[in-house]
Amino acid sequence: MRKFVGVIAPLLVVAAFAVVPAVASAVPHWFKGKFELTSAPVTVTTGGNLTLIAAGATIKCTVNDSEEIWNPIGGGAGEDLMNAFNFSKCKVKVGSAACPAKGFVEVLPNGLSWPSTLLAGPPIRDEIQKVRIIIRCLAGTPPDEFEGTLTPEVSKNKLVFGPGSGALTDAFSNTLEIVGSDTMTAPGKGGISAK
Repeated sequence: MRKFVGVIAPLLVVAAFAVVPAVASAVPHWFKGKFELTSAPVTVTTGGNLTLIAAGATIKCTVNDSEEIWNPIGGGAGEDLMNAFNFSKCKVKVGSAACPAKGFVEVLPNGLSWPSTLLAGPPIRDEIQKVRIIIRCLAGTPPDEFEGTLTPEVSKNKLVFGPGSGALTDAFSNTLEIVGSDTMTAPGKGGISAK
């Protein structure tokens, strides 16, 4: 029996290490329809409604953006570069001292382009780095800039912001959370997804 265990144990260790590279290489990639994208960037436009929760205020905005997605040569995780991110029709739904309801509000992106990389799941997420968003609530007051990394979930044709998506912070450690979905569209047939 000892001889049998002595032979089997090393084989199990070898088998375990043989599986590790296969699991480690299971990184998510971008797809259009049923076809995996190549290293040639595909331009994607997005649009939707996002709710920003910051400094005690709740602000609802329409968002439109433009980005490029691709899968790098060598099989790494899918990548993305957000080139434009425009907020419009922003309204304060729940006010605060710094941002009163029905008051002036302006929301602007800063520091574009924002790079991102797909993260293995489940769920698969898009790690958007170097995000900087400026909020100015009262005309004539200094703006508040929030920055950091966001990780929305990638579902078919959408980036979904909510639990697990992270938060941005300002210089005073106040947070900005984003909730909602951003629908992705690319030219031609087939939806955008990550697998």
